[in-house]
Amino acid sequence: MNKLILLITLLYATVCGIAQRDVEEGDPVFNSAYKKFLNKDYTGSYLEYTNYLTRKPDDPVATYNRGLCAYELKDYKDGITNFTKSITLGRIKQDVYYSRGLCHYQLKKFTTAIADFDTSLTLKPDYRAYTYKGASLNELKKYTEALAILDLAADADPTYENAYYHRAITKYNLKDYEGSVADCNKSLARKTYYDTYFWRGLNYINLARYKEAVADYDTVLIHDPKYATAYYNRGLAYFELKNYEKALSDNTKAIELDPSKAVAYYNRALVKYELNKYKEAEPDFNAAIDLKLNESKHYKWRGINYYYEDKFVQALSDLNSSIQKDNTDETAYYYRALCKFISEDDAGAIEDCTSALTIKKNYDVYYQRGLSRYLIKNYEGALEDFNEALNLKPGYKSAILERGITYYVLEKDALALTDLNKAIELAPKNGRAFYYRGKLKKFMNDLAGCCADLKQAKLLGNEAADNELSKNGCK
Repeated sequence: MNKLILLITLLYATVCGIAQRDVEEGDPVFNSAYKKFLNKDYTGSYLEYTNYLTRKPDDPVATYNRGLCAYELKDYKDGITNFTKSITLGRIKQDVYYSRGLCHYQLKKFTTAIADFDTSLTLKPDYRAYTYKGASLNELKKYTEALAILDLAADADPTYENAYYHRAITKYNLKDYEGSVADCNKSLARKTYYDTYFWRGLNYINLARYKEAVADYDTVLIHDPKYATAYYNRGLAYFELKNYEKALSDNTKAIELDPSKAVAYYNRALVKYELNKYKEAEPDFNAAIDLKLNESKHYKWRGINYYYEDKFVQALSDLNSSIQKDNTDETAYYYRALCKFISEDDAGAIEDCTSALTIKKNYDVYYQRGLSRYLIKNYEGALEDFNEALNLKPGYKSAILERGITYYVLEKDALALTDLNKAIELAPKNGRAFYYRGKLKKFMNDLAGCCADLKQAKLLGNEAADNELSKNGCK
């Protein structure tokens, strides 16, 4: 079953290492502002620095420190204004460029942030600037470049958890899931943040370590019980563990918290499909597609769900859309073949089965093509397909029966009898098998056996058996 992993880029919830500089012990207003900052009274500190700057408007240090207050108050634009003015006033230091870079980073202006981090690193190499340059490159999806920079960050300070955290994200996106887990572990060994558990959980899902993924998302949700994406991802892990009830609950919770989360509707639909709740799954498939999930697989699975609801026209339409978007999915061709078979388009069913088999050999597809070839009286072709199905799946009950019937039509009586005997042994309540064995025994001059099998076929509900009993004088 296809799955969607929803990942989001998290701004790591740590102090990024910016701090005030150059305290001026001789000025009480400046000192008061400085102390308020240290006590995390950022609003009070900002107001004190503003008061100070009314008297000394060209002080680059106070301007820089006010920028730090703005950063902590999440007013990043004002932070940039203050840091830029501090530079204009002559503060050409590593920390001011680094701090302005952080503001650009928080405003998602990653290219501009990188320029500031580069200037900061030119003035003084520092593990924090390396880290957030790497984080910015991650956001720009330049993962190979990011990895090189974050390696420098980790080497510069092996105790800095943020470097490992951001490198873990880089490695995840480079599909180095084991390496990403290792970096998550290094980050967690230094400080435990729920963001790191979130990413480690994603890695565990990709490594098929689903129980560990569930444990990590349990941790995330203890910290933030309203984290819709964490519920969604834990639902993915439960789905793979075949714990469908918990997967259903988690996707439902994700939707309650974020009704616009299209992938949660889609995955909840897949869960309901696995639970054979096709009518309940249909509205969720519809919601996912209405919310602009329109890849091939979304139409494919809704189409398959329609098939099991006996809505063959809708199924055919969705499977057509799926194949138009991706003509390399054998499952879509197979289910479209089933729809065409039901609508008595045997030529179309054969064509779709052939397309599916070109992509991947599958016993069900061979069997289905064999049925359609039989119906258009291509008995040799049908026989070939039933043989292929049985080569891939020895003991395939339906294929044994249909091959036996095909042998019967081709007058290969001994082979037909062997298959029909086996079919009855495997499925002793199959009236069709008794019916054809009864007809076969007539041609093998076993009238008693013929009548016995036809009577059994009738008992098992085969309607054609009654007429054969009369024709053969069976009492």
